[in-house]
Amino acid sequence: MYFKKLSFGLTILCLNVLIASGSNQVNNKAPECELYSMHELSFESTTDDSSFMFPLVSFYKPDGSIIKVDGFYDGGTNYKVRAYCNEKGLWKWELHDNSNFKKTNGAFNVIESNNKGMLKKHPDDGYQFAYDNGEWFLHIGDTGYRYLTDTEPKWKEYFDQACEVGMTKIRTWFSRSRSKVEALFNNERTTLNLPYWQEMDKRIAYAYENYPNVILQLIPFGEDGEELKRYYAGDSLSFNMVRYAQARFSAYPNIYWSISNDKELVNDSVNLTGPQISKSNIDMIGKDMAERNPWGTLITNHQTRHKGYSFVDESWSDVVTLEDIDQLDGRIFAEYRAKGSDPVVLDEDRYEVYRKPEHPRYFFRRLMWASLLSGGHATYGGIHNYLPYEQDSVSYFPKEEWHLFGMQGYFDVGLEGADDFKYISQFFKETGYTLAGMMPDDALTGNKPQEFKCIHNDSVYIIYLANPDRSGSILPKKNEYDFFRYGNESSITPTVTVELPKHPFAFKWYDPSSGGWSNSGEIEGGKTTISAPDQGDWILLLIRT
Repeated sequence: MYFKKLSFGLTILCLNVLIASGSNQVNNKAPECELYSMHELSFESTTDDSSFMFPLVSFYKPDGSIIKVDGFYDGGTNYKVRAYCNEKGLWKWELHDNSNFKKTNGAFNVIESNNKGMLKKHPDDGYQFAYDNGEWFLHIGDTGYRYLTDTEPKWKEYFDQACEVGMTKIRTWFSRSRSKVEALFNNERTTLNLPYWQEMDKRIAYAYENYPNVILQLIPFGEDGEELKRYYAGDSLSFNMVRYAQARFSAYPNIYWSISNDKELVNDSVNLTGPQISKSNIDMIGKDMAERNPWGTLITNHQTRHKGYSFVDESWSDVVTLEDIDQLDGRIFAEYRAKGSDPVVLDEDRYEVYRKPEHPRYFFRRLMWASLLSGGHATYGGIHNYLPYEQDSVSYFPKEEWHLFGMQGYFDVGLEGADDFKYISQFFKETGYTLAGMMPDDALTGNKPQEFKCIHNDSVYIIYLANPDRSGSILPKKNEYDFFRYGNESSITPTVTVELPKHPFAFKWYDPSSGGWSNSGEIEGGKTTISAPDQGDWILLLIRT
């Protein structure tokens, strides 16, 4: 089969295109590329036969190591290969011999830059994230499933607004229909649907060019159980889909992988029903992806609500990804921090218009702070964005939970759950502190995690006074309209008793709903009770002097 030849204009940071002309000589004027950016090479085949999709390319790095990666077909006689430039100096590359190509090689210089680079596990704290340049990554996630979908017209508006309200990670899948990935293939399902891949590429590039430090979590299988089963059964096109996705996107610094979404894992691969999929199926894909992962792009998988994470001990898994509900006391982070040493991410809790809390601004502010101070990371869910865009809203849910098609944006529909996320970033920017190396320690505040969350190192203590207007036992997990749905910030002025080392401390208060500082002072340490400046929830910062 042949792909239709297309003109694909893609502007990428440090996009220096080298066109093979039959010469095997290294370009004496090697182009320059910035450290921690993506560098793309283009070359031509002698035919437009797309059956050969993955030319092998070797990159010879300055440290003497060799990275072998797949190139990828991009229409007509056009092929590309991409490198993630994670080391300064002269890089050389070579397109290996193949009957479709003339032997081609070249070079480029990677120079110093201010880029932050790919997302990794923090070198000093495996439960935290960092960029490749070592800077701590503050995880404030959002769900934007249809961002990459070619039928979604408001993709730019969504991404711009999500970044404006403070999101640093966006979950997005490859699906065009509700959650299936048939659009990745042509109608006959004999080859890949190149225009669809090129459109996804354009949108990843837009995010990278305009918001290079905001991470996209790419979900190639969406919730498509049938496609997952095809891969497990040895379907070559399904296999090539994943291989092509890695070849095309893995060198982008702003992505990481989640194999599938919202699947219930079972041990038996027969008689699967509903969202069920064999655990071995996901494990196979994870191992295959890890083997083809030259740039160290993070890999995870997402399971159904209340079903935990099944791959804590698998070498291919880099992130514990969870779906649960009402994790306002952070108990799920404690559970999985005890099981492993990877970052723990609650990617789905309540959504603002699905399982909606009564007071979303307080609920999601509380969820985010409680998650962070539990040593974990949380994701907000706003509009319904897993169905194709329609101009008008219709109701499939109770009257108060309007079902919004497509990505209509935070400001368009008046959501408020993410209104205070920007003050989280502001707190860490103004203090200069990070959570790397800090230890969650609710015992210091009386083991009342529904009311107080505490994290600290030897000199800095951060305490969140949730100050809810109700507290008590958690009702059964599957009760959709349970206790926490109705909670709001209390009108009383909260106090906290904290067990500190017997040493002087400076303190000051931060208002998480306005970003303002208030009432600084000093205390002597030991067992100390301290009152917030006013009613509502507060952040208490204690610094050993």
